[in-house]
Amino acid sequence: MQWYYSKNSSQLGPVSEAELRSKIASGEISPSDLVWKEGMSDWTPAGNVAEFVTAAGVPPVLMPGYQQSPYTQPSVAPGAAPQGGGKAITALILGICSIVFSFICPPFSLIISIPCAIFAFVFGLQFKRAVAAEPRLAGHSGKATGGMITGIIGLILSVIMGVLSVFWFSYANKTFAEEFRKEMEKARQERSAPIEAPADPSTR
Repeated sequence: MQWYYSKNSSQLGPVSEAELRSKIASGEISPSDLVWKEGMSDWTPAGNVAEFVTAAGVPPVLMPGYQQSPYTQPSVAPGAAPQGGGKAITALILGICSIVFSFICPPFSLIISIPCAIFAFVFGLQFKRAVAAEPRLAGHSGKATGGMITGIIGLILSVIMGVLSVFWFSYANKTFAEEFRKEMEKARQERSAPIEAPADPSTR
């Protein structure tokens, strides 16, 4: 996570959390200096940020009448854009594919739709867990959720279409076998029927 900080009326950064913690511990950044990272509503004194209070033993800074910081939040900062959403996007694509393939020539297409559905749910779930550890990825949470939902729908549809296709093939085979039996019986009867001799012309 990238942090920005103010020093001597200047906005500085970005720096990593570990680097900022080191600066606070060494006294280079005082508890009253303002810090900010993506997700914070406004610049806050370093002494009031929980991460640095526990890490460096900085006492909370009480600033009566504290007003909104004059510093502006960086419009574009490393990590500001929700990067790393590959699994969320992949989950959504796989979920959609699982639904589409569940209707295409079942049951043969199920070898594609079922794995797609399973991987869509797994990737979406993995991304959800990653968001908990890295909140900046939250911008892709909707795609991950969509992938999980479409994956579940695709799996259900695949199972339903698979069962229906098995019943249909069973019925079709039974009907074909019955028709084939009738045709064979008809042919056998025709072969076993006596052949009538033609009438003698002299008897007419």
